[in-house]
Amino acid sequence: MESNASNKVNQMKVLCQLAALCLICSIAAISLASGETLDLGPAQISVDLTGLGSYSVEKGSSSSLDHQEKEAEFEYSLYPAKVTAEGTSSQVNIEVHEMSTSMPLDTSISRKDTSIGLEHCIEQSGIVAGRMDLQTEPYQIDGHDGVLAQIDKSGKDPMYIIAYSPDQKDGSGMVVCIVGSDFPWETTKAIFDSLEVKIA
Repeated sequence: MESNASNKVNQMKVLCQLAALCLICSIAAISLASGETLDLGPAQISVDLTGLGSYSVEKGSSSSLDHQEKEAEFEYSLYPAKVTAEGTSSQVNIEVHEMSTSMPLDTSISRKDTSIGLEHCIEQSGIVAGRMDLQTEPYQIDGHDGVLAQIDKSGKDPMYIIAYSPDQKDGSGMVVCIVGSDFPWETTKAIFDSLEVKIA
């Protein structure tokens, strides 16, 4: 009798341990499915891409640019990545710009370039084709002040682009995160709202 009772207790312990293990695995699977983490230059970007279904992420090669103007001489490095969803031509493009010095982002960076710093970064990114006159509006991203631009493409969904600086202080920063998406606004907004950026 004692042996049977002992066996039942051991079986119950094993079943409880298996149930706990299954629960842990399920939680891990859910967290893996709900977010993507990208290391781009000095930034670690977490973003929820579950609304895209199956997708692939491709990191591009980093590049450097010089900004040579009398009032604003600095270098910056660009770190791009592209997210492509299966079965669609729509994409999410992510870029991190790292400047060699803290620059104004909510005012123009020089008298010659009247774009505010965040708009300038969007214009210099590989997300937009060529220089264009951007119309932006204020947009909160990851608890920070940023900008949102909408670029209309003839006959297609517009492209939405946000830019903000996770290290911005008193209107200036060294790191700018830019995300562009030509998915419908509901999908794009969910992606924008899920962004979290940590600076290394």
